[in-house]
Amino acid sequence: MNLFEWTPAISVGINTIDDQHKKLISLINDVSDAMKARKAKEVIGDILQQLSDYTVYHFGNEERAFDKYQYPDRANHKIAHKSYVDKIGELIERNNKGELGISISVLDFLMDWITNHIMKTDMLYVPFFKDKEIG
Repeated sequence: MNLFEWTPAISVGINTIDDQHKKLISLINDVSDAMKARKAKEVIGDILQQLSDYTVYHFGNEERAFDKYQYPDRANHKIAHKSYVDKIGELIERNNKGELGISISVLDFLMDWITNHIMKTDMLYVPFFKDKEIG
């Protein structure tokens, strides 16, 4: 059983963005599954690398749309993105130093991303992008 499931409440109504957000949910479930199997230490580095790669792709996609359509709150949203990128870097560094329990921090971070960024911050752009093509 997955820790977190995709629901319509998480959807921003833009297929490409929703598909990218589903990847984040997949990573949450990967961390949770690894913790349950007591294999988190073995896989957390790979999951963090996937997360790092994901943010470059996903945030880049959103930010190109922000700039293309002159989204009014793009500066603040980009600041929020930078804080997530910085946090991922911090988690990678902590993992590289061998910090115990890093998987719990990663899981907490990912859950925060869903509940505070996607379900709140991202939802602010939904009306603006409703009739626009996002690639």
